[in-house]
Amino acid sequence: MGQAERLQKMREWIKTTPELTLDQLVETYQISRDTARRDIIQLESEGDIIRIKNGLVRAGAKRTLKYDQRTEQPEKERIAKRAAMRIKQDDRIVLDAATTVAKMTAYIPFYSLQVITNSLEIAEQIGERANVDLYVTGGKFDPHAKSLVGIKTADDILHYQVDRVFLGACGLTSEGVFAENLEEAIVKKAMVRSGAEVIVLADRTKFDKRFFHKVCSLEQLDVLITNERPSADWEERLHQADVTIEVAKEELT
Repeated sequence: MGQAERLQKMREWIKTTPELTLDQLVETYQISRDTARRDIIQLESEGDIIRIKNGLVRAGAKRTLKYDQRTEQPEKERIAKRAAMRIKQDDRIVLDAATTVAKMTAYIPFYSLQVITNSLEIAEQIGERANVDLYVTGGKFDPHAKSLVGIKTADDILHYQVDRVFLGACGLTSEGVFAENLEEAIVKKAMVRSGAEVIVLADRTKFDKRFFHKVCSLEQLDVLITNERPSADWEERLHQADVTIEVAKEELT
């Protein structure tokens, strides 16, 4: 069976089964694990699925992925590293609980900073830095994302005015930035309002994905950091919205 035929069968399968394991794909199609991984990457690029460790889930399925279930994706590392370069000495910043934003902690310079976050993952990573004044919001604990969410979280964030907000996106369309659930969207809206500069971190799989909850319009963004140059249509759209595009390219070794 060729890849094209196999991928079509997988598309049909995930319409009725929201989660598949790597072992299921290997056994069903009699392929190697490396081939199964390449198929998963292809389906993710089409927006049909989301990669997790040892498998996939259907995009839009009502399932929140835990941190330890998400795959290590080098493109997200590159985006995070590029985003951290925008931080300046004595900055006041907000860090969203998105996984790509959380990866920034490995690259944040050892500057004197004031950091506000709703992510317990981020708080754990940078909380012991002597040069960082860390503020963690209140709110309802989301055990899947290891974050605090909801109206209380948003209200806490609105008490701050910061230099830069680093925001993740579940989806991006011509209408703006989208989140998967209401409580997450409420928090992201507050973050956008609190920042002098709003920087969105979104890999190529987030483009042209629309979810139920809108966070903000493109015009409310200042910078978009992604891992591949967007299409000509997207470049024009972002130019019209006065959004700076930064591409975190793969480093040559």
